[in-house]
Amino acid sequence: MLKAHEVAPDTFVIPTPHQVPGRGLLFVNSMVIRGQEPVLIDTTQPVSRESWLSMVFELVDPKDVRWIFLTHDDRDHSGNIMQALAMCPNATLVTNFIGVGKLGYEMPIPIERVRFMNDGESFDIGDRKLVAVRPPLFDAPGTRGVYDAKTGVYFAADAFGASVPHECERIDDMPFDVWLEGFYWFNRANHSWHELADPIKVDMEIDKLRALEPEVIVSGHGPTAIGRSRQLFDLIAHIPRMPKLPEVTQHDLEELLTGGANAAPPAPESTAGEGSPA
Repeated sequence: MLKAHEVAPDTFVIPTPHQVPGRGLLFVNSMVIRGQEPVLIDTTQPVSRESWLSMVFELVDPKDVRWIFLTHDDRDHSGNIMQALAMCPNATLVTNFIGVGKLGYEMPIPIERVRFMNDGESFDIGDRKLVAVRPPLFDAPGTRGVYDAKTGVYFAADAFGASVPHECERIDDMPFDVWLEGFYWFNRANHSWHELADPIKVDMEIDKLRALEPEVIVSGHGPTAIGRSRQLFDLIAHIPRMPKLPEVTQHDLEELLTGGANAAPPAPESTAGEGSPA
């Protein structure tokens, strides 16, 4: 089982792999920054609660945590927020109006412990500032990634994710074409509006990230990319120029049920010859 791993000084990815039939693994990642005022970024999924809490609080004392940055309210990112707030009595929840509104349908969010942070805004964690930067692709309206200029790390929420065949920490831990196929699948499956998007407008959003020149890109749903940011920006720019994925049908579900966990859903069409920047 993967453990928390350091991707930059005092910056750790907390991986919680999740099985996807026919696709292998899909990571549900969060992050810990042990700065002057320690930060948790996302709280992952409820089914991983015990292991996630154990990994996080081996790295930082919960009483020292000052900030919990929630990239968005989906349950795989916010699933342990109430437990984290209870265990970290000195922490402020960093979210936004949409995040509080949607979480409030299920959870009694302590509004007095909330700080709103919109795209482009920053907050001070003592020895640096973190900036909220929305990723170019997202699946929830309240989404914001977070950029740490001190370490060059960008946590990209759902963008830049990829299904992978086995546990790994970095993109370089597998053949590139294997990772790329999972990248093209996930970033279309999870961001289905890509087929409706204006590629030029998406390019403009990517350019905001290019200007930051992050050294490390951590996706909430894939292995970490170190020293590959320019390449990943080119690849993500290709997504709105690609056709939609075939949808999984009832027949596919029945095949999965009768064929076991390794039976595959419909495969995406080949990306060869599509003008991919890869």
